Amino acid sequence: MAPGNTQGMQQSLRQEQVLLPAMLQSMELLQLPSVELGAFLERAAEENLALFVEPPAPFGASDPDASARRDAWLQNQPDREPGLTEDLEGQLPWLDLSNEVDPWVRHVIASLEASGRLASSDESLLGEARRAGLAGDAGDLGRAIAIVQALEPRGIGGRDVVETLLLQLDPTAADYPLLARLVEEHLDDLARNKRPRIAEALEIDLARLDELVRRLAALELTPGAMHTGGDEPTLVPDIHVEQGDDGFVVRLEEGGLHAVAVDADVETLAREKALDREVKALLRQQVEQARWIVEAVEQRRRTLLRVARATFARQRAFLEHGRDALSALRMTELGEELELHVSTISRAVAGKYVATPHGLVALRWFFQAPGGGSEDLARASVVSAVRTLVEHEDAARPLSDEELVERLAGEGFKLARRTVAKYRKELGIPSSYRRRRYS
Repeated sequence: MAPGNTQGMQQSLRQEQVLLPAMLQSMELLQLPSVELGAFLERAAEENLALFVEPPAPFGASDPDASARRDAWLQNQPDREPGLTEDLEGQLPWLDLSNEVDPWVRHVIASLEASGRLASSDESLLGEARRAGLAGDAGDLGRAIAIVQALEPRGIGGRDVVETLLLQLDPTAADYPLLARLVEEHLDDLARNKRPRIAEALEIDLARLDELVRRLAALELTPGAMHTGGDEPTLVPDIHVEQGDDGFVVRLEEGGLHAVAVDADVETLAREKALDREVKALLRQQVEQARWIVEAVEQRRRTLLRVARATFARQRAFLEHGRDALSALRMTELGEELELHVSTISRAVAGKYVATPHGLVALRWFFQAPGGGSEDLARASVVSAVRTLVEHEDAARPLSDEELVERLAGEGFKLARRTVAKYRKELGIPSSYRRRRYS
């Protein structure tokens, strides 16, 4: 091989070795939401003397409008309920539990699933209790479970669906025996909508059965789910889309971002001739890494803004009319328009949220394949149409999948029966046979 070719290959290899870390850094930072980006930069600054990172100033410190936007955003956030564990333990001081019983009750509470169910077996609970150093036996565990099952909301601590529902019934009510039998013996038939068979077994008429079923429908299958709000983080938008004088304006949420730069003092020190060779090499490496991060942060900002602007240029109908007007959009289409690889689009939208005129929405949600009929119809719009038809059907004569196909065709959605059946199942809507209401 000629010497010139060898030298050219070596130079090309060195360029690739320099570019590869920078490219990987850009890819990594692009997929991080703003909150995670800030945590990444703070960790990086702790490890790199050459990287200067400044946390964001409090809202309104330099921009009064930013403070107003922040206040409006916080006011629109729902109030956070206490978590399930916090809520249940908060009831214990009122029970005046003994020092021996209290730790067992807290052990049972800690073993509950987020739904409020107690799925662990007694053997498993006892084993965990012994490993935790609790003194006692199966009798102590049984008493603790009974105490937890008496806490609010009712149904907490049930081992399965049947026990969860039974715990919510009032044993002193006149219809308790019928409700208990309905839960214990006929849930499967009820799921299959075999109401005439159930009414005959319970020796009641259909009207009375419907009354009992309505009572059951008011109970909670997962009573703990309503008390998990305290465990959920507040979502923060990465992008805002707002109505402006000349249309909709897309902008990034810059107010909460960290300022990042290469530390000028360290950069100067790395060029100092009198500095020890190894120290100088280390500083130069950190300066280079800091430059990669600074460039990656800026590249993330540019790419995310480009992708967001192009997305909402295609989703103007959503901005004007709401979620049912969502347009079909594939990442490959946007990638071709912006001359970006589809993986770059995917990283840009991953974990990002957009504050829109119709609420906070995940950016990835705006990329949906056509749902049928026209290429312009997003899948979410078609699914919404299926839901609406079922909600307004005659309960005594619910629409079959074939009839749904016909109704949807009349609204411009041309779908196969199996596609409608798939969307119906995704919505948790049972078949027409199970939806039928007997009179």
